[in-house]
Amino acid sequence: MVNRKTALNPFTRYLFLFVLVSFFMIGSLLPAHSETQAEQIPLAHPKYQGLLKELSEKNGFKPDDLKALFSKVVFQKDIIDKFNRPAEHLPFHKYRKIFIKKDMITKGRAYLKENDKLLSEVEAAYGVEKEIIASILGVETRFGKPGIEKYRAFDILNTAYFLYPRREKFYRGEIIAFLKLCRKEGLDPFSIKSSYAGAFGVPQFIPSSFLRFAVDFDKDGKVNLWTSKKDIFASVANYLRSFGWVKGGLLYLPAQVYKDSPEIKKTLKRSFRKTLTVAQALNMGIEVPPPAKLDELVSFAYFEPNPKEKELLGLFENFRAITRYNTSVHYALVIVHLSRRISM
Repeated sequence: MVNRKTALNPFTRYLFLFVLVSFFMIGSLLPAHSETQAEQIPLAHPKYQGLLKELSEKNGFKPDDLKALFSKVVFQKDIIDKFNRPAEHLPFHKYRKIFIKKDMITKGRAYLKENDKLLSEVEAAYGVEKEIIASILGVETRFGKPGIEKYRAFDILNTAYFLYPRREKFYRGEIIAFLKLCRKEGLDPFSIKSSYAGAFGVPQFIPSSFLRFAVDFDKDGKVNLWTSKKDIFASVANYLRSFGWVKGGLLYLPAQVYKDSPEIKKTLKRSFRKTLTVAQALNMGIEVPPPAKLDELVSFAYFEPNPKEKELLGLFENFRAITRYNTSVHYALVIVHLSRRISM
């Protein structure tokens, strides 16, 4: 027996059937497994045709092996948003709180104590202070703790190459470097986990940095940036030294502008990579106090120690070496601040 209070009237029934049929018709027009197809590498695309050709003709990889390898890649689309919103873009007073906190300082001091002998050995060999090495490892992977690397590195490199046009050229080179690295070290490309940016190992090296700067400090014939502390510490030190680190060198000093001019405004808007001598800055109207020497190269950047202030810093070669690890003044400042805290 029909309950007339709940039964659908004829018009409502027809409307419901029309919507239901339309839904299935639209669904039938869509490609099967559209989500999976969108995630797979389009090997016929000109970008990949050119890449595979270079890998085979210039780098000695077999075409069939390459096709089999790249066919297993799955794009990780969620990383694109992370590229557009890196933590380093936060104001410094907010970014600093991510790393300069009690538990990080406690862990850092314990890490320094636990590895003091080896870190001192690396410091003597490369001239990079052990507190700086430890701080970089603290910021990058919480002093070597697992959990930072959530993706397959080869997936990430391909995702960034194909779906992030701003860094296409960069990641094309990193894919090539990654495969050369795996061949050299005898590694399965899909066994390596990475961050969303494609960095891996405890020091979080990208593939080209691994090839250029990672060292076999324990002399076992392999470069191991996952479990060999000797290789890990020495590779970080070698990286910084390669970019001009000098033991005991200046990092940064407060700077003060004591006159206004178009030349000064132009100088302070330049990239912190562009340098001039302390003497040139002084003649221009920017003062950097001792112990900076007049012939030392300095660059400038502002930072926000709190929401209501903005301060100017004079940056020196050791500081700029840290920014080669991560192209961010905020990142380098955190490394310096943490190193001073854990060395107390």
